[in-house]
Amino acid sequence: MTRLMFVYLSGTEKGKTRIFKQEHVTIGSDEHFDLMLVPEEGGSLPAGLIADIYSEDDGTLTLMPRYKSDFLEFNINGEVPEDSPTGYELRDGDTLHFGQGLSSASFLFQIMPENFSTASLVRQQNRVAEAAQTSPATQPVHPLTATLFVKELSASLWAEVPKKAKLFGLAAFTIIVLALVAIIFSNFLILHRNTSQIELLRKQAEEAAALRQKDQELIKIQQDKLQQLQDVTEQSRQFTQKITEQYAPGVCLIVGSYTFAERGTGKLLRYESADGANGTPVDKSGNLLASVDGAGPPVQIDYSGTGFVIKQGLIATNRHIVRPWATDNIAQLIMGQGNGFRPQLDRFVAFFPAIKKQFALKEALTSDRYDIALCSFEQGDAALPELPLSNEDPSGLIGAPVVLLGYPTGVDGLLQRIDDESIRREIMKQHGTSAEDVAIGLAGRGLIRPLTTTGNITDALPGKIVHSAQTTEGGSGSPMFNRDGKVIAINSAILTTIDGEQSFGGSNFGVPIKATYEMLLAYRRP
Repeated sequence: MTRLMFVYLSGTEKGKTRIFKQEHVTIGSDEHFDLMLVPEEGGSLPAGLIADIYSEDDGTLTLMPRYKSDFLEFNINGEVPEDSPTGYELRDGDTLHFGQGLSSASFLFQIMPENFSTASLVRQQNRVAEAAQTSPATQPVHPLTATLFVKELSASLWAEVPKKAKLFGLAAFTIIVLALVAIIFSNFLILHRNTSQIELLRKQAEEAAALRQKDQELIKIQQDKLQQLQDVTEQSRQFTQKITEQYAPGVCLIVGSYTFAERGTGKLLRYESADGANGTPVDKSGNLLASVDGAGPPVQIDYSGTGFVIKQGLIATNRHIVRPWATDNIAQLIMGQGNGFRPQLDRFVAFFPAIKKQFALKEALTSDRYDIALCSFEQGDAALPELPLSNEDPSGLIGAPVVLLGYPTGVDGLLQRIDDESIRREIMKQHGTSAEDVAIGLAGRGLIRPLTTTGNITDALPGKIVHSAQTTEGGSGSPMFNRDGKVIAINSAILTTIDGEQSFGGSNFGVPIKATYEMLLAYRRP
């Protein structure tokens, strides 16, 4: 029967091992499961079953996640796998990671061969150290982690040995020791009679010393690599924190809504009844469930996005944030009904961190070629930082790290980030459910703040940058920073499949910030 070994790469159990023989291993966050995930100190994981590992009839090992959400990331070998209802095939040496930051746990998965023995400990030690270096969510392994791994693995293997085998091994070990003592004693007598053998032993000792020296050098190289990894991680953390602290006050949440007026009459499109306002204005067949003679409220579509200050009283965002109906399928269906309906913005406001009031936005200039727009607002005496723009050629940035500041999922995401449930309920009770009213409640309590995500540039095309920083609807218009702390692109879209699901994590698009220079030159403040 195949033996499965798991080595903790993070948390308070880091360096310890667990070995199982059963065909089904459960993974969870408490002691009721075979393998308990232990987060970093100060972190926590969701309660209950998180994943199962099954041994199939053909010998394949399959991981089946049981708990997955935006707050419990899951990846294999540092990469987020595509969604699979049948689970994921595991291979010897895979590194598994669950969660984010302190609320995360990682371990190394290995298949132990039938002829596995303690002679393999050194090789296993090196593989654990290498896996820990490449794990994306764990801190660099302390040099004592490998020693803990050897101790834990030796103890696990010794516990599996039958009692009779232990007694036999102990007797064999005693015989070997006695034999070695006898040999050494005989050699000692011989060495006194044979000086040539003494010289031979001296050379052997020198060779052993040289090997020990080489081992020490390899250990030093390994420690240096671990230190370099730790330095890079710390630099990345400081870089992200610096950008957030310095420029987050200049990144705004944009909230808007629009209605539809009949061309010619100017009458608003309304739901047929008050109850209809809770549903969609268009059915599955594309038929309009509203009219200008309806007795219900006007058909209104709310949306949100992100913008950032580039000049006094001027923000940059996406064109589809200024004209949201252009990319909304329902809006396009409504506009083509009857004599045609003209969309019109009813609300178009911005909320900045640490500022309680909202700012009315006006479309200043929109690009016909790129998904970029400039909006003006009365800044007054509000102290808002102007984000620096880079003139770097994006084609040379493939692989470079980036930081994204924005408001993915809009006001819903801000509400979910509130720790105190009572405050969340109070905001909903006092301000209702409209996006603008909820945003007003959040701003009044100082809860407007952008979300920071990091990633890398995966491709650079003419007029388009592809990156892996996590985002979703509401993150459109977010500024993307390079390592110099300058904005190199405006986040604009995510690559989705036909059914609307995101295809993979590295498929987010941004427009190079250089495209805004001509717009800034053409813009004349009224």
